[in-house]
Amino acid sequence: MDQVLLQNRELAALVLFGVSIMLLLALAFVLFVSLSQRRILKEQMNAQALEIEYREELLRSTILTQEEERRRIAKDLHDDLGSKLNVLKLNIYQVKKFTGDSAPAEELIGDVKSLLDQTIHTTRRISHELLPPTLQDFGLPTALEELCDGFQRTGSVDIHLEVDDPDARLPQVNSELQLFRVVQELINNSIRHGEARQIGIRLHHGKESLKLHYYDNGKGFDVTRLAEKKGLGLKNIDSRLHLIGATIRYESEPGAGVTATVDLNPVS
Repeated sequence: MDQVLLQNRELAALVLFGVSIMLLLALAFVLFVSLSQRRILKEQMNAQALEIEYREELLRSTILTQEEERRRIAKDLHDDLGSKLNVLKLNIYQVKKFTGDSAPAEELIGDVKSLLDQTIHTTRRISHELLPPTLQDFGLPTALEELCDGFQRTGSVDIHLEVDDPDARLPQVNSELQLFRVVQELINNSIRHGEARQIGIRLHHGKESLKLHYYDNGKGFDVTRLAEKKGLGLKNIDSRLHLIGATIRYESEPGAGVTATVDLNPVS
């Protein structure tokens, strides 16, 4: 009897040992899987972070390249094409001296002069839109005033601009340039997509911050679906603001226009 009892105890101990081994193996397997999943998740997060960083750097490079190309084209238009058009206009006056009082020649020269004037004006306008000299010489407030006046003269929209300090300048010209482009894009979106007839812009300079309020009376949109509705224009705005460390917040609903607030803090 004692021998049978001893055998049963040994068998029970053996079974218990085997179960313990299996539990330890199971636990080790679970830990291994858990650690593997964490490692895989960490690698995926690192990969996503690198991809986001790559995209941001690509966007930054694209924006800077775009501005550099705009600067080159604006310079070519102003210095090269603009100068040649002005010389051609002067030559027209010289030609007039040799045609006398011929009515057909007088009419033709008048038509050519009118066409040249229109071309010179268009060339100057395109050059200024590509790289506003006012922005570099006088700063963001003056450049925005010039921009709004240009849209105002078209008669398609009424724009009201408020600036608390017309002489305020940001330390970095690039920050002013990106903010100027953002306002350009917002106005274009309001007119093209929102069909707005009224636009308001308020620019406030703080000691270490800048806040820009923008609003229109256009069609508006559902801000809860903003992420899926973002087109190239809004993505371009995000990229430009990210480039200078600024943020934008939209408030809108269908039929109620759009309000956007841009914060640059601290100004750098």
